[in-house]
Amino acid sequence: MKRFLLPIAFLVGFGILKLPVEKLLLSQEQAAGFQAAQLNLHVRSQLGQMGFVAALSGFRAVMADLLFIRVGTAFQKTEWGRMKLLLESATQLQPKAVMFWEMAHFHMAYDAAIASRENRIQQPSETLRRRAEREYMHIGEQFLLDGISFNPDNSRLYEHLGRFYSKRLYDHERAAEAYATSAKKPGAHEYVGRFAAYELAEVPGKEAQAYQQLCHFYKTGPRVPTLENLIHRLEEKLAVPPSERVYSPSNQETVSPAQAR
Repeated sequence: MKRFLLPIAFLVGFGILKLPVEKLLLSQEQAAGFQAAQLNLHVRSQLGQMGFVAALSGFRAVMADLLFIRVGTAFQKTEWGRMKLLLESATQLQPKAVMFWEMAHFHMAYDAAIASRENRIQQPSETLRRRAEREYMHIGEQFLLDGISFNPDNSRLYEHLGRFYSKRLYDHERAAEAYATSAKKPGAHEYVGRFAAYELAEVPGKEAQAYQQLCHFYKTGPRVPTLENLIHRLEEKLAVPPSERVYSPSNQETVSPAQAR
């Protein structure tokens, strides 16, 4: 009887001793965002059995880098579907790596989308090319949204989202919201707040609100050409009395190329 009880007692004791360690590891993984990431069969299919085991064993960063090397090969071969799967797996392995989400967004929303639109040889139908372009654009958008869910305080991801809405979807209202959110995050670039006002000025019915914001930037920040021209345009459109206008061509200041946005 003692022969059977001894191993059981050993296992119970070992389980009790490792509980605090497991609890600490779990809390660390949750804080890093890894518990929300999905190491599922889809990821396993991209890594293979040994790579999947390595990821589970603490080599997530190495495996994610390996997948990004494969992304480069898929890009060169214009294998957009395979590239999407590889990017999904890499971002799930390293959800806190902002650069991975940025690259995934650019590869799909720009590289794959534009290539699909211009590929007249494989797809003669312009309607189908445009549809493929839109699908890849929205896949790229989703990468940014997923990246934000893992990194909600990152200003760069919101800035990319604003640029995407502005330059790819021409949705100026959502672009203004994304830029405004980016401006509130730690480490945001100085120009992002101005960009939010620029986009708001393009939204019908929001011109007066945009004008107030632009005037604030004109009075408190560098007087860049884009800002001045937009203020002048809105003053004309809103019929602001000459005595109340803030923009005067004689008050222009010289700014650096980096500021002139």
